[in-house]
Amino acid sequence: MVEHPEAERVDPIAGDVRAVRCDSHERCGAGKIKAALERRGVTASGRRVGNIMRERGMRARTRADGPNRTGRGPTRPGSRTSSAAGSTAASRAPAWPVA
Repeated sequence: MVEHPEAERVDPIAGDVRAVRCDSHERCGAGKIKAALERRGVTASGRRVGNIMRERGMRARTRADGPNRTGRGPTRPGSRTSSAAGSTAASRAPAWPVA
């Protein structure tokens, strides 16, 4: 029963999506994969590419996934999580009396 609703449907471009993703060292998201597929002559919508990626557990690599290459982590002076940020914020507090 091919038309059965519970039957597993294999998308014919899923292999192409996987190949483009591997060629890009798993850095591309659905939009860039869609553009690469169009250059190869495969027509697919961005939504379809995104659905294929989600169904197969593929996810674009983001800056948060890699190492901090700038050397400016969250502990630099003035950032919200540094120890110096708390003291500078307290010095800018208004000077009216609190009752």
